[in-house]
Amino acid sequence: MMTNKKEILETIDRIYKQRRYNAELSKERKINELYAKSKEFADICDKIKLAGLRLSKASLMQNKEQIAKYSKILDTLISKRTKLLIEMGYPSDYLEPDYVCKACQDTGFVVSEDRVEVCKCRAQLFIELLYEQSRLKEILKEHNFSNFNLDFYSKEIDLKEGLSPYKNMLKIIEEVKKFVENFDMPNQKNLLFYGPTGLGKTFLAHCIAKEIIDKGKTVIFLDSISFFEILKDKYSKMVRLYDEVSDEEYKSLEEVDLLIIDDLGNEGKNTEFCHGVFQSLLDKRFLSGKKNGYNNKLQP
Repeated sequence: MMTNKKEILETIDRIYKQRRYNAELSKERKINELYAKSKEFADICDKIKLAGLRLSKASLMQNKEQIAKYSKILDTLISKRTKLLIEMGYPSDYLEPDYVCKACQDTGFVVSEDRVEVCKCRAQLFIELLYEQSRLKEILKEHNFSNFNLDFYSKEIDLKEGLSPYKNMLKIIEEVKKFVENFDMPNQKNLLFYGPTGLGKTFLAHCIAKEIIDKGKTVIFLDSISFFEILKDKYSKMVRLYDEVSDEEYKSLEEVDLLIIDDLGNEGKNTEFCHGVFQSLLDKRFLSGKKNGYNNKLQP
């Protein structure tokens, strides 16, 4: 996940720049269209531009009296233009830029009173680009249910388990397919695969990822070491009381439809300090109905 981060962020910035350009271009086209239709509309727009210039000049000069004067004039002119738009048969917000995301106005960030947060649309875009540029896309061409071979599993009954590995895998696949089928159901529980290396846990997790992506959902598949590196980075920012706005990696973990963590337990002992961040992430995903999958070498 880390390898392509810089390239992905550069691509995201280009996409948002193009979106803002398209939105402003669309607004200009609408204004030019109305200019040609109504002289009254054209006159009001010219006055709005002039008042805006004078307000800018007053702001630069820090002239409070002039700022108040031209702010009032500008508000009055904009109200008149809105009223005229409605009289001409257009909606009151007709001249608003056609942003793809109105929440962030195609900037990728939402500004509140005391902080700047990554917008959900930017996190989703990060997930989509991550998938396009990751090895997962190629892996899933081979690792899917069409290529799942049950011949690898013995049909001899395991006395300890009371059934054969073959029958056990059939039961697991049945549960997995129910998980995929009921993925959007609120009461659908998460999945945990556990057992020693070589049982096909990762292959099965890839199969699930393929099915969920084919349903039009987003998936992030991470090994535990990469996953906890992101949590460490988030923890570090929290300790330093520093929220870096370009926090797409952690935000994407919150927003992705299915988060799969492979080889959980292999991240080492130096991760205990960020388990609080892990719990916070799981709580947020649970409250928003997001699903998780875990592969663990050891039986819990």
